[in-house]
Amino acid sequence: MRINNISKTDRIIYFGLFLVAFAIVFNSAFNPVNFRLMHVDSAVYVTISQGIIRGLLPYRDFADNKGPLLFLINVPGMYLLGFAGVWLSEIIFMFVSVLFAYKAALFFGDRHKAFMGTVFSFVIFLSFYNIHAGVEEYSMPFIMISFYIFTKYFFSPDQKTSFAELIVLGICFACAIMIRMNMFFLWLGFCMIILIESLIKRRYLMLVKYISGFCFGIIIGLIPVFLYLKLNGIYEYFLEQAVFAAAARGFEVTSLKEITNHFYAVIDRNYCAIPLFFGLFWIITKRKHTTFYFYLAFTVSYLITAIFWAFAGAGHELIHYNMMFIPFFIPVLTFVTDLVYSSFTEIKAKSAVLVLIFCLVFSQGLARYLYDLSKIFHNKSGTELVNAGKIIDENTNPDDTIIALSHAYIYPFTKRNSASKYIYQGSGLNHIPGAREEFISDILTKKPAVIAVIIKEDGSWLFSDSWHRQILEMMENEYYLLSDENGYNLFKHKETP
Repeated sequence: MRINNISKTDRIIYFGLFLVAFAIVFNSAFNPVNFRLMHVDSAVYVTISQGIIRGLLPYRDFADNKGPLLFLINVPGMYLLGFAGVWLSEIIFMFVSVLFAYKAALFFGDRHKAFMGTVFSFVIFLSFYNIHAGVEEYSMPFIMISFYIFTKYFFSPDQKTSFAELIVLGICFACAIMIRMNMFFLWLGFCMIILIESLIKRRYLMLVKYISGFCFGIIIGLIPVFLYLKLNGIYEYFLEQAVFAAAARGFEVTSLKEITNHFYAVIDRNYCAIPLFFGLFWIITKRKHTTFYFYLAFTVSYLITAIFWAFAGAGHELIHYNMMFIPFFIPVLTFVTDLVYSSFTEIKAKSAVLVLIFCLVFSQGLARYLYDLSKIFHNKSGTELVNAGKIIDENTNPDDTIIALSHAYIYPFTKRNSASKYIYQGSGLNHIPGAREEFISDILTKKPAVIAVIIKEDGSWLFSDSWHRQILEMMENEYYLLSDENGYNLFKHKETP
């Protein structure tokens, strides 16, 4: 559609959607107004992106269990503008997510109600975005585009989807799993119900079209990533770390009691059970409606998502996983908006009433957002990381290596490479056979010029006894304290000039 064909109302709405995306990402740790300490996972992804710019390779030079697209996404922004470029990438991805959330919401209400439903769905998003883990954030555009295509399919009078849309659907699926392998829930639930519906209605030719278009899109999405991995000789490393190790971690919880506890903990966060209740309600009340299969797919996809997170042990930690429930809030909050407007027909300030209700109900997201936003004006963690990086560079040679115990915060702020591909240690890497032994061997053999140990708030060190005990013993004899400022104890090897 040409710009001059867009109505004034639509332009205002699109600008409002951009403001929503911008407001969310303004809270990001990468905000150039005041860069702050990244989330533990974000530090890894940015470190690997920076390493790619330096000519290093994921999986071979950096161990991690996420997909390669996650690292490659940030390379252009990091290369051109550093952390500010990463922040701009976040804005673009977030705007695409918000835009397609709104487009999907239009199937459940008019423009105003769809806008309100979208805005408050992303207010809920703030409850889980405050730690900026990266994976869900970058997967969200592909998930929202797919959710829009699925919704359009079920709400179209003839239930037809163009071949081009099927290809886009497949590409989005491929991109999502190449960010993290367990990002398949939405497609699994909706495709399963489409398959069942097509078989029941004997739409065999259409089913062939759906499958072929979707698979063709997956191939288009996977081939460039496969070539990148194969041509760089890291395909086997990728399989070991991002497929097998990630799959092992995805099924950490095996006890039925634990799985049940995690399931209820996951859906209990900030009203995340609401879409499930509405889904069940719609299945019952719309069983004879033409859109019944949409609500069935909606509910099945939700349950698959929640059950998998329960198996992954996300009940009491990993709250950023709940970002994956945001698409399910889109129809619910748009429907609730329409319900409130219908119930308060005589009240002129219906929008104000609705905003007040939503703000009270979803105050947790707003409170967390405002708390994190306040850090922009007083948090100095970014400055401390820059200073720690300068100390390392000024006291080492260009060919020297370093290692950070536990977390990977420091690497993006120094010109020195890691002495081991295990730039962080512990969670996630425990499923890679021999990872701990290889890490210890790397450090004891290569003896990095500087070892960085994070100082916790109580003054103690952050380290893992199983991963770092032998390293700490070596430090006692061969290293001296270089600096105890900027949140780090930096230890320098006695023989490093």
